[in-house]
Amino acid sequence: MMSLSQNTPASFQSALDLAFQQGSGDPLLKKIRQKAWERFLELGLPTAKNDVFRYVPLRKLFAQAYELPQNPHPVTLASITPHILPECTHSLMVFVNGHYAPELSNLTALPTKAVVTSLAEALRSFGAFLTNKWNKSLTEETDAFATLNAALHPNGIFFYLPPRTQMEKPLQVLEVVDAPDSPLMVMPRMHFFVGNQSELKVISTLAPLSGSNYWINQTADFTIEEQAHVHYTQLSYNLPEAAWHLAATRASLKRDSTFIAVHATEGSTTTRHDYRLTLAGENANAELNGAWVLRGKREAHTHVLIEHQSPNCRSLQLFKGILNEASHSSFEGKILVRQAAQKTNAFQLNNNLLLSDAARAESKPNLEIFADDVKASHGATIGQLDNEQLFYLITRGCTPSDAKRLLVDGFVKDVFDKITVPSCRASLTQHMQHYL
Repeated sequence: MMSLSQNTPASFQSALDLAFQQGSGDPLLKKIRQKAWERFLELGLPTAKNDVFRYVPLRKLFAQAYELPQNPHPVTLASITPHILPECTHSLMVFVNGHYAPELSNLTALPTKAVVTSLAEALRSFGAFLTNKWNKSLTEETDAFATLNAALHPNGIFFYLPPRTQMEKPLQVLEVVDAPDSPLMVMPRMHFFVGNQSELKVISTLAPLSGSNYWINQTADFTIEEQAHVHYTQLSYNLPEAAWHLAATRASLKRDSTFIAVHATEGSTTTRHDYRLTLAGENANAELNGAWVLRGKREAHTHVLIEHQSPNCRSLQLFKGILNEASHSSFEGKILVRQAAQKTNAFQLNNNLLLSDAARAESKPNLEIFADDVKASHGATIGQLDNEQLFYLITRGCTPSDAKRLLVDGFVKDVFDKITVPSCRASLTQHMQHYL
């Protein structure tokens, strides 16, 4: 294992340099990793001067002594069974400490022509496409942690869904962290290619088995062909408070395609969801939804960039936060409309509910528009529970705690309703009961 052991950005950077130099893996990935590393060095580690990281406590990350796992820790199927969704017992991909674990995965429910393989093997079969796609995305990437994932991940997964194929079952990506002895840095990476007129549902969940101080730095990249539809759900619950979870989601949408994403988290030392979506084809549709329910000193941060490149496209963003005690959140989102993207419809909303005087929520929605025939709006609210609504419910027979629960549940219901898998919604309901 390699240790990231000092407590300054310079020493953190030096340890990353050493980790890259000592890194191993399939030779086919060497050129891609090198390009990713060069892009990471060009961007540099972010600081508080970077607007999109202004509220993220990076000094806490740089002060940690993480280790990079060289081999996956042995994990049994019995230990992860409680974390497998009942709808996904035969459509399951498992990562252990960032390494894909085929022996724990079960893909028997996948269509016969679907392909699940390592990125190294995919470069042998889909070399031209993957190389061009990856080179282009790295050139455009502005998030240092996403490029770091590309440079240091052990070996990601490539998922190919052929044209005119519908997944009968949602696909669960279960990210297991088993770090009983030392804090780990784990970097799962996934590339999804969804063919014309195909449909895919993906659910990303976490299974923290042991340890409490680790850093998950994951990337999911979607290429969505014409008239294809993708629904992506991310659930980051049960994280120890000391953990870090950085999730980068990238998606490129062609004509008449759809990408719907939902994330729900209860935070940790820091969770951060970073989205970059490109609406490259006419009539593409993107919808992003998120909810964070925080307490203690937990934090959750969200950054969004949706780029409209083609006409008649639509994007919708709805993010909601509930913050109690001394928790902290931030939201920064940008809708970028290029000159060619006429007839764009784009909307962005971030609502925050503060349940204590010590809780903090920051919000910064943005519009950048170069077209002249556009419908676009953005908004943000930060407030507390309405005393009149509480009084109304109490006078109708509710106890004060039940009245508060009803209002809080109603506040995030429209986000949770976007989650289409029943067991996921039931799990969120249980977490809300525990939270309140």
